[in-house]
Amino acid sequence: MGGRAWPSVIGFALQRWLAYQVLGKIIRKPPQRAETSRGPARDWRYRAWIRALPCAVCGVGRNIEACHTGPRGLGQKASDYTCVPLCAEHHRTGKYGVDQIGHAQFEQRFAVDLAALVRRLNRIWFETRKLPA
Repeated sequence: MGGRAWPSVIGFALQRWLAYQVLGKIIRKPPQRAETSRGPARDWRYRAWIRALPCAVCGVGRNIEACHTGPRGLGQKASDYTCVPLCAEHHRTGKYGVDQIGHAQFEQRFAVDLAALVRRLNRIWFETRKLPA
């Protein structure tokens, strides 16, 4: 094999499979970071989990949407890790939806601290998904 160690020759998918079959360990790829040049972090599992939670304002459990609350670039959404669960009315369709009146007025009107909520949701998400030692 030309002097190369065989683990560096095989692909990451095969390494993951071997680690699971031989050691019983699941090796996950690290999440894409928002600081990379590829744009904001995207995680469909996180968005699905957010949509499974009740609305942060009224507590309704149906028609929940993942509302991006973080800073945005030109024509670009914020990272998925800045999402909060809001019903369609409080997100985009209602008279006082966050998309209609803006984040600052929304926080004042409904007494919701979006940044604190994002930090709490991220803490819950990442603590429950720690890799086994």
